[in-house]
Amino acid sequence: MIAIFLRLLPRIGVCGALALISGLACKESSTPSGEGGSPQPSAWVAAVGAQGSFVQTFDDASWTTRAVASGDLFAVTCFGNLDGWAAGAEGVVEHTTDGGRTWTLQDAHTTVSLRAIRFGSASLGVVVGDGGTLAVTRDGGAHWTTAATLTSTSLRSVAIAPNAGVILAVGDGGVVLRSADEGASFTRTAIVGASDLRSVASDGDARQVLAVDSLGAVWASADAGAHFTHETTAGEALDAVALSDDGTLAIAAGAHGTILERAGEAAWQRVSSGTTADLHAAVIVGEGSARHYVAGESGTLLESVDRGISWSEVTIGTHAALYSLDDL
Repeated sequence: MIAIFLRLLPRIGVCGALALISGLACKESSTPSGEGGSPQPSAWVAAVGAQGSFVQTFDDASWTTRAVASGDLFAVTCFGNLDGWAAGAEGVVEHTTDGGRTWTLQDAHTTVSLRAIRFGSASLGVVVGDGGTLAVTRDGGAHWTTAATLTSTSLRSVAIAPNAGVILAVGDGGVVLRSADEGASFTRTAIVGASDLRSVASDGDARQVLAVDSLGAVWASADAGAHFTHETTAGEALDAVALSDDGTLAIAAGAHGTILERAGEAAWQRVSSGTTADLHAAVIVGEGSARHYVAGESGTLLESVDRGISWSEVTIGTHAALYSLDDL
């Protein structure tokens, strides 16, 4: 009962705090905050993870860490300058409207662990998790509607292509749940030959969709996730995949520090990460797409400022596992 009570309390943060385990990058306007007229930071990058860890930066230089939930958080996402969401164990969904300073609980009508959350607009969002759980909101999370169960396998990642109205959720056994009507209905397919799918990413138009699996395979779709073909296989399991906003750059990350990079139509290349830690999250940040982050076990956070060619470790003050990264 104590743990439930703690989750219901608003989580008050500090401006500039950083959270990292399931990560995200959000752009925030430089307009006055409305309290004392102090300016808002121009951007924020965050992640969430074990024990409710939340790690956040506003300048890609200084990072702070705190807890915003009593249980593990597996996913984080944001939309616009101030709105963000985090999801995790026991059906927890948290929402911030002030750039991560404070958090309140939303009701997704489930108690299963939620593995991924994504918003395609300030109102349209999707959360997925264990046992095939999938819920959609059309009002920023004020109300969540559970979709009809199409699979009993765990769903581990979700992508939204807002310009195409396409939503894709992937999970164990190569399962793909696809909506072409902004979540009003879903159909179930599977990628033939795929193992457990761990992550999916799409550009805004669904012209490029990528998914990775537990055997290290990278799968690609050029028809909005209706069909996938095999692109490459890493020597290790892959847990994360990310695309730049324009779809020209891609990154995949996984076990034992594995990082794969792809530029344009070139082949996937493995790059040295400098770590053997299992990596669970990847994100490509910014309009120029030069800055990349990956994150994983034992508080590992790595940064590249040259489009994934070289990597350096970021000190964030936590050894908690990091599970997801995202960018706006």
